Amino acid sequence: REVFRAHRHALAQDERRPARSIPLQMARLTRVVPPLPQTERGAFCPVNTDSPGERILYCNGTNVLWRSLEPLINGGEKPEDIFTWKGHSKRTTVAAMTPNSQWVVSGDVSGAIRIWGAKGDNIQKNEFKLWDGAVKDASWSSDSTRIVASGDGKETRACAIIADTGSKTGEVGGHAKQINSVSFRSQRPFRVVTGGEDMLVAFHQGPPFKYAKSHNTHANFVNCVRYSPDGDFVVSAGADSKLCLYEGKEGDLLKEFEKPAGIAGSLWAAAWSPDSAKVVTAGGDKKLRIWDREAGAQVCEAQVGTAQLEDMLVGVAWPTANRIISVCLDGRILLWDVDASGAATLAATVDGTQGPLTCLACDAATGALIQAGGDGFIAATWPDQAPRKAKVGKSIQHILAHGPGFAGPPEAWVFALDDCARNLSLEGCVFSGEPVAIKEFVVGVAWLDQQETRAIIAGGKNSFHCLGAGGLEWTKPDAVSRRPTSIATSPGTGRMAIALERPEGMVSAGVQNSQFDIHLFNIGDAGSADGITPGNVLQGHLKEVTAMKFNPAGDLLASADSGNKIMVWSCSADGTATLAIAEWVLHTARVTCLDWLAGGRRLVSGSLDQLVYVWDADKPSDKIKIAEAHKAGVSAVVSCGEKSFASVGNDGFLRVYQID
Repeated sequence: REVFRAHRHALAQDERRPARSIPLQMARLTRVVPPLPQTERGAFCPVNTDSPGERILYCNGTNVLWRSLEPLINGGEKPEDIFTWKGHSKRTTVAAMTPNSQWVVSGDVSGAIRIWGAKGDNIQKNEFKLWDGAVKDASWSSDSTRIVASGDGKETRACAIIADTGSKTGEVGGHAKQINSVSFRSQRPFRVVTGGEDMLVAFHQGPPFKYAKSHNTHANFVNCVRYSPDGDFVVSAGADSKLCLYEGKEGDLLKEFEKPAGIAGSLWAAAWSPDSAKVVTAGGDKKLRIWDREAGAQVCEAQVGTAQLEDMLVGVAWPTANRIISVCLDGRILLWDVDASGAATLAATVDGTQGPLTCLACDAATGALIQAGGDGFIAATWPDQAPRKAKVGKSIQHILAHGPGFAGPPEAWVFALDDCARNLSLEGCVFSGEPVAIKEFVVGVAWLDQQETRAIIAGGKNSFHCLGAGGLEWTKPDAVSRRPTSIATSPGTGRMAIALERPEGMVSAGVQNSQFDIHLFNIGDAGSADGITPGNVLQGHLKEVTAMKFNPAGDLLASADSGNKIMVWSCSADGTATLAIAEWVLHTARVTCLDWLAGGRRLVSGSLDQLVYVWDADKPSDKIKIAEAHKAGVSAVVSCGEKSFASVGNDGFLRVYQID
């Protein structure tokens, strides 16, 4: 009873006490660079738009994205021009919007489709499991109430359903193998056409739908089938380079388009012009081709790039009379201007990266962001400019960019899984010179001198390597007793920190060692391996140290581990360091990255829990939380100034924030 009375008294006192004025801060999203469409070699990539032709819809990872076309053409894409729907838990494969622009259907590799709103809160309306394999294509009826989908099921490979209930309206069959593509006739009587890997084009009448007839005109896989907007015709594109035309209502074969000289490889995708007079195809021979329906022949062709493998076209859409959209194998989105005669000219290229992003750096002098991931591509994103990319071919693990004091041209060092270092010129996003062989897995890399002409590499075999403009300058084998897990340097103060794995063995019966040390080193002469001398050892982490960073002044060292703990150490001039902050434990999973903002008092952290925090070393209890920063986890953060930072994650997005 006494405890209860004391509690009531305390509450009453709190109610009478005036509220404190607490300054609120937030991180405002200022730029978003989304991933490009996810493609697969040897597969058709569905690309769709809304009915007015103002937005492009595509899939990447477990997300569905749409982007406004106007800023892609004219530049100046803003965060509000990009929308991401994150409702799928498996990799998405296709997305299509209803003719009335109210709903979207999206499918994934598990055979599930989800129907969700294209406006408002984008709530999910329904989810239906169609089969066990991937959903390859989907199409809406003209009244926006019916859906037909195709894919790779064991017994069922296509179906037509009511969007509101999931009730099947007949059977869509006639194929013995995977059905790559499906299309719904927009006019009544409704028809459905399918094309599959059994080389057949099949027509179905309904509803309720049932098999009517099929054609074996193609000598290889049928990759894409599409009804014309007026419903009078169907076109099929195949891996045999054939383009065939059918009557839309009865499904009779009308003609095979005349093959132009030099055509080779698969026709991966096809799309009709809005007036149903022409067809555009995306070809494996790296050419965009436009065909005239009446003449049954090609009227225009356009070569993509330099006809490299990445230039292969795998998806295409024709949303408006003067605009064609195509997608390359490396995900590039090409926007074409089309005149009345059918001639196409390239108007804009949207470049970037496709896969999850694992590393990020910022060139302080220019503000250019450099991001890369496991797909072997690296992109340089300058302020107010579209990304430009270069190909490494191997998964990229680390990027080392320059700070504000560097006197040379904008460049960065790139480290990939082939154990090589490459110098990237940021002005043209091209590699210069030959790769430098490290011959050891690169655990981490940091600048060794204040001029940023030498970098020190912590290797997976316990070695240190010094990298200069001319290549490796020196190597120090067995520099540490155990494998490093992270590295950080402060060239201005001559400090270096190396985090190590725990020692092998048990501390007692059945109890594993949890000694994850941070070893401090003194940087004397950066030009010699003997100039790196050991100093103190910091202890406190009970999990593997995953990230470390000195602040610009070098008096604070932040370290984070695979649990959820972030520690800040105060570094003295005599080389000692003491624990200053240990209560930053709000992450709920592995902390993957750290970086200090330019002022050196605010720390940004990212984690697999999808959260980004901004901490204040002067006010440890103050923080800014960014929830759901990156689906599937944050992989890297980098400072872009006193109040600006960027992050990348396993969702493939680059996001830039401003602290207000």
